[in-house]
Formats: sequence, C-alpha cells, structure tokens
Amino acid sequence: MKRFKLHRPLLLSIAVTLFACASNAMAGSCVVVDSKLDTLNFGASLASSTLTIPADTPNGTVVYQDTVQSTAHIWSCSKTSMFGILMNPKLGTASGTETLFPLGKSGLSYRVWFAALDRYQSAPQAIAPNTSYGFGANSVRLEIVKTGELASKVNIDAGYLGSLQDDDLILKKLNLMNPIVLNAASCETPSVPVAMGDDYQLHEFREAGAKPRTVRFDIALNQCQTGIKKVTYSLKANTPVIDATKGIVALNAGSTAKGIGLQVMNEAGQPIAFDTTYPFDAFNTTGLNFKIPLSAAYYRLGNEELSAGSANTEVTFIVNYL
Repeated sequence: MKRFKLHRPLLLSIAVTLFACASNAMAGSCVVVDSKLDTLNFGASLASSTLTIPADTPNGTVVYQDTVQSTAHIWSCSKTSMFGILMNPKLGTASGTETLFPLGKSGLSYRVWFAALDRYQSAPQAIAPNTSYGFGANSVRLEIVKTGELASKVNIDAGYLGSLQDDDLILKKLNLMNPIVLNAASCETPSVPVAMGDDYQLHEFREAGAKPRTVRFDIALNQCQTGIKKVTYSLKANTPVIDATKGIVALNAGSTAKGIGLQVMNEAGQPIAFDTTYPFDAFNTTGLNFKIPLSAAYYRLGNEELSAGSANTEVTFIVNYL
C-alpha cells in the first residue's frame, strides 16, 4: 500500500512540471515594441433598430457593416507565430485562410476589413520571426454577411466577437456593442387548389396538343413585409415531367384518365418552363398584397390511348424574396 501512495504524488508532480514548462514555451514569443491593446466596439447604430432583409437574400450578401478607427501597433516575435483573428469559441470555429467567422448557427457570419493591412483578415496563420512587425492607425470595418439559411427571426447577442492577435499577444479586441435582431422578410403564400372542371368530353381531346379550355388562377402574396425589393417565382413538378419547356406534367398516380397531361402557363397563355426562374414585375416595395396571375389547361398527349377518368396533379410554386 505504501508503494502506491508514493507513486501518486510523484506522477502528479511530473505532470505539473511538464505543464508549467509547456506554458512558458508558449508565452512570450511575441512582445510589444510600441503598442497598446485596442478595443474596437462595433454596432452603435443597432441600438434601436431591427435589420430586415429578404428571406431569400443570396449567400455572400453583406447585410450590415460598421466602420471604426483604430490605433497603430508595433511588436516583435522571436519565433514563428500565429497571426490573425482568433474568434470567440462560443460562436463557432474558423481556421486556415478562412476570413468568415460564424455567428453561431444563425446563418450569419462576420468578417473584418483592416484598411492598414488592405485585406479581410483571416484566422491565425503562421508568420516568420521578425523584430519589427507593425501597421499604422487606420479604419477597421466589420461586415455581417449572410452565409446560410436564416430563421424567420435571428438574434445575435452583444459581446465579444474575437481578437486580432499574434500568438498570445492581443492587439485588438473586437466587440459587438448591441445585439443584432434580424427579420427575414417574406410574404404569406397560401396553397392554391385549382378547379379544372369536370364536364369535359373526349372528343375535345381528339388531336395531339388539344387544350379545350384554359383556367385562370392566382398565386397570392399576402402581408408582404418591408425589406423585399424583388420577387421571383419558379415551378417544380411533383409528377413526371412530359415537356419541361412547355410546362407540361403528367397526372398523379391516383388519376384514372389516360392520354392527358396538364400544362401551366402565364396570364397570356405562354408556357411556364419548369425549374426556370421568372421575375414578378408587378411587385413594388410599397404594397402589401399581390397576385401572380397564371393559367392551366389539360393537354392532349399524342403517345397514349385516350380514356376518361379523374385527372389530378400537383405542382410546387417556389417564390423567392430578394
């Protein structure tokens, strides 16, 4: 038993000694020559406002930016060191040459432009020893960038974002003064059942391409929120596509009619091609409610035997808010 009692403190002592040596080796590789810690506070204008952007804003779009002035720094490093932005680990991780730093799982990231360096600064990168590193006083710009899918409401707490540092020498601390409250603007779009009619006669579909009648319908955009500048829409088939360019799809599996498909068109009767984006030109930034006018028709297919029965199908309309 005595033997075990002696070994435990001996091992602990060795571990503590090794840890202390490792810490000393990391510390002090970079030292100040002429520099003071510079704390940069961004987001003063966020104090009383909510950011509103269209829900389908493309990734890479800058949704907010703020510029502050910063001080100069001169420092030296006695060995190879890691220079760059070390982000707050509570927000996420970034490494290598990455210049976008995630703001949690919000779909937003930040990046920082240093005018004195003439670049967006990356995560820490190895740099060679130097007795006189430095850059002058100049502006620093924080940009908030959309980098992923947004929730309908995004809240980023105020606080510490990260630091510009060389090894353990912190040059600048980057703070967000006020929380970011972001609203992803969109419109309400109810589903649209279209009654095509149930009084068709087979003789109306004798010829291939026959379309006995056209039924008009609207895609409603209700209660559109401020911040949307442009609306586009596209069609996605839920059943097999007969002719994508002409906007013709097959009936669904539950239908009993044969030799007939469905064609989707715009208000003027021109085909709406599937998986193709169309602008909604009637949209404006001051209105609340809009309607996208479209039309549909049963379409006689030329390669199948014609027979009567139920004729139903489904098409997905995708509306993008930009």
